[in-house]
Formats: sequence, C-alpha cells, structure tokens
Amino acid sequence: MAPVNCPFCNPVAEDIVALNELCYARWDISPVSRGHLLVIPFRHEPDFFSLTTLEKQALLALVDVCKEVIEEQFHPAGYNIGINAGKAAGQTVMHCHCHLIPRYAGDVRDPRGGIRGVVPYQQ
Repeated sequence: MAPVNCPFCNPVAEDIVALNELCYARWDISPVSRGHLLVIPFRHEPDFFSLTTLEKQALLALVDVCKEVIEEQFHPAGYNIGINAGKAAGQTVMHCHCHLIPRYAGDVRDPRGGIRGVVPYQQ
C-alpha cells in the first residue's frame, strides 16, 4: 500500500507531461537544468529493482517519449539519465522515479565523467 504522503502517487492530471499505461512523466519541481523531467511508475514501489519487467520496459519507453518533448521545447546538447535506488544513493522520495536531465553546452566547466561526478573518487 502506498504511503498517504507520497508526492508521486495520485498525480494531478495537469502535471502530467506524458504517460503510458504504467508510467507518467512530470517536470521536476527542483530541476537541475531547464527541461528536467521525472518518469514515474504509477504503482508505488521503492526503487527500480522492485518494478516488474513490464514496468521497467514502460519506464524506458516513456524516457524516449520524454526526450522528444524536451527536444522540441529546449534543444539540449545532451542528457543525463539517472535513477537513485536507496537512501545511500541519494534517493529522498521512496517511490521509484527516473531523472531525465537535459544538458547544455557550457552548463558546467568540465562535463567529463557525467554522473560519476556525484561520487568522490576513492582508492
């Protein structure tokens, strides 16, 4: 059963940017960049590894649709796609969601390493 206070359960229709049978997308309320979208399964599950195979496929299919939405409106130069699974990975809302983050030339000094930059290097 989904928690009463989950911000991703029961989305408001006007917040939905795109959807399919098992997932929906909405703009991130704290975007990393212009056009940052979240792709969210309707069913409340804590992380990607808890989803069914069909839900995983639906999530990835909707990422493709969302890329087209972002392309039309924002014309980014690249993307980061990420899913945080668990508190140690930085997940703060325990309802699976995928970040589709558009990237723009010059948005950071040196983009090499992409998402690897969020974890400090350790030997």
